[in-house]
Amino acid sequence: MRALLARRNVVVPATVVVVVLVAVGLWAFQPWKLFTSSTINEQLVSNTNALVGKGTFRSLAHATTGQAEIVKATDGKYTVQLRDFGTSDGPAVHVWITDKPQDAGDSAFAQDGHIDLGALKATNGNQVYGIPTGTDVSKYKSVLIWCDRFAVGFGVAGLSA
Repeated sequence: MRALLARRNVVVPATVVVVVLVAVGLWAFQPWKLFTSSTINEQLVSNTNALVGKGTFRSLAHATTGQAEIVKATDGKYTVQLRDFGTSDGPAVHVWITDKPQDAGDSAFAQDGHIDLGALKATNGNQVYGIPTGTDVSKYKSVLIWCDRFAVGFGVAGLSA
């Protein structure tokens, strides 16, 4: 009887620890997002006179494709357009403009010098993100798809005129 109680005193706490670790792991890594995708097709500006800079995405931690463009609308506001975009899903994935060149590493991207334009709307399609009014867009050299949770870039597009 004593051996049974001793085993129970070990098994129950160990089970609780395992369950908590699994729950935290599922929350942090969200592995189901490896198998999910979404598509959005927002209206893009196609006026080449409005184009300030553009570049093609290159993959970093996840396969990322498409074009990034900064365009100036007729009202004077700037936006980032992701054209024919595709990447993986993940937890806390955001779109940034950054003053770092496209060949900077994740540690450089994570430093100051970026503007978070918001959460990624979808893993595929055409997307538009507003740039805050008053931003000097000439300072920014690339568009970055960034995972806040793990401080890693999914893909980056260098901007050129």
